[in-house]
Amino acid sequence: MKFYTKEYQKRNRVYGFSLIEIMVALMLVGIITGAVAIAMFGRLKEGKISAARSQAYEISKALEIYRLQVGHYPTDAEGGLGALENPPKGEPLMDSLPLDPWGHDYLYINPGVKNRNKPDVRSMGPDEKESEDDVGNWPEE
Repeated sequence: MKFYTKEYQKRNRVYGFSLIEIMVALMLVGIITGAVAIAMFGRLKEGKISAARSQAYEISKALEIYRLQVGHYPTDAEGGLGALENPPKGEPLMDSLPLDPWGHDYLYINPGVKNRNKPDVRSMGPDEKESEDDVGNWPEE
């Protein structure tokens, strides 16, 4: 029968984690990852709305330049927003019209419903239907 001294036992002790400790650590990592993912999805929606509003304002600025060059905003007969790519006078004001963050064309309404004395440029928003949540070139309400 061998007797080991305390010094021998301390030097040869096996260190490691138990299965329960590993499972608890993995559960904590999963919970934290889930919470971060949920928070990020909320920010993604806000980011898309902000991007749509910015693009609508940029298109609106190009429409103002068109009005200064031609004397009026483009009509449906002139191609609506498409007239920014092929104006009757001068160089194109936009190389191409962007799609909204949800992959749809921007809507052009002249005369504007939300803007007085200028046209509305709007995206149908996250629900992808014309409704009250539309995003456009008007101040936030």
